[in-house]
Amino acid sequence: MKTASISVTKKLIRPVVTKFQVSALLLLLPLFFGVSMSAQQFKRLNPPGSTYAFAFGINDAGTVTGSFTDAKGVYKGFIYSAGKYQTIIFPGASKTFTQANGINNSNTVVGDFIGKDQLTHGFLLNNGKFTRYDAQKSVSNWISGISNKGSLVGYAGNQGNTQGFVKIGHKVTLFTYQGNATYANGINAANASVGYFIPPPFSAWHGFYRAANGQMTQLDFPGSQSTSCLGINDAGVITGLYLDSQGVAHGFTHKNGQFLSYPVPDIGGMNNKGTYVGSYIAKNGKNYGYIMKP
Repeated sequence: MKTASISVTKKLIRPVVTKFQVSALLLLLPLFFGVSMSAQQFKRLNPPGSTYAFAFGINDAGTVTGSFTDAKGVYKGFIYSAGKYQTIIFPGASKTFTQANGINNSNTVVGDFIGKDQLTHGFLLNNGKFTRYDAQKSVSNWISGISNKGSLVGYAGNQGNTQGFVKIGHKVTLFTYQGNATYANGINAANASVGYFIPPPFSAWHGFYRAANGQMTQLDFPGSQSTSCLGINDAGVITGLYLDSQGVAHGFTHKNGQFLSYPVPDIGGMNNKGTYVGSYIAKNGKNYGYIMKP
């Protein structure tokens, strides 16, 4: 195990796991991360008019997806590309919630929204056209990621009966890790996916890697209280977050059995060029997204 050298100030924070929970729980954190990095390496992401912002996905062109809250507390998605922000609101969504979670090299964005039925539904956005997609009917659905081949990953369920899913071509596969509540967050071009599961007594969560053939492996950062895998790129680099023995959250990467720890709260995703995105709390108490070049 190695540790990356990035200059930040680390303090205790509460755990965050899924992409929506990352955004929702970070709003409650009273302690901050002060980031000190060169402008060439690190860029703060903060859409105009936002009070809090979160970055979740990035493609090889450096286009970022994420979400933010405005002054009225409305939660919206965004795309960031070439220094410009575009707001995403699913047509017909409730007035309070649209989230953008991932983007592939075809610039297809995936995310979720709360409908007028008060259930969460997935969506795809390509060339300005929205398409709703649910892996399961009559329950809430979240789309967490999309691969460069167009495969989808996410989870579906209500009241804790949550299953991960992958959609490869026209085939949808629902799954759990040994029957536990399971949340799938990322998928790559080889159709390998990652996420986390929560076993009883529901006090900690554990990451997982799911191969294209469906074989699943538990993946925990050594010595951690909890681990969540948030993304995987085409080179097989897994990104996420873990809580250390003191309850401090760190981002991590994992490849070929080796973990690398980063002193930022999470790494939401990494493209095939090694550029990664996530979220952090600055010294002013606000939550921002970030993009970091290697």
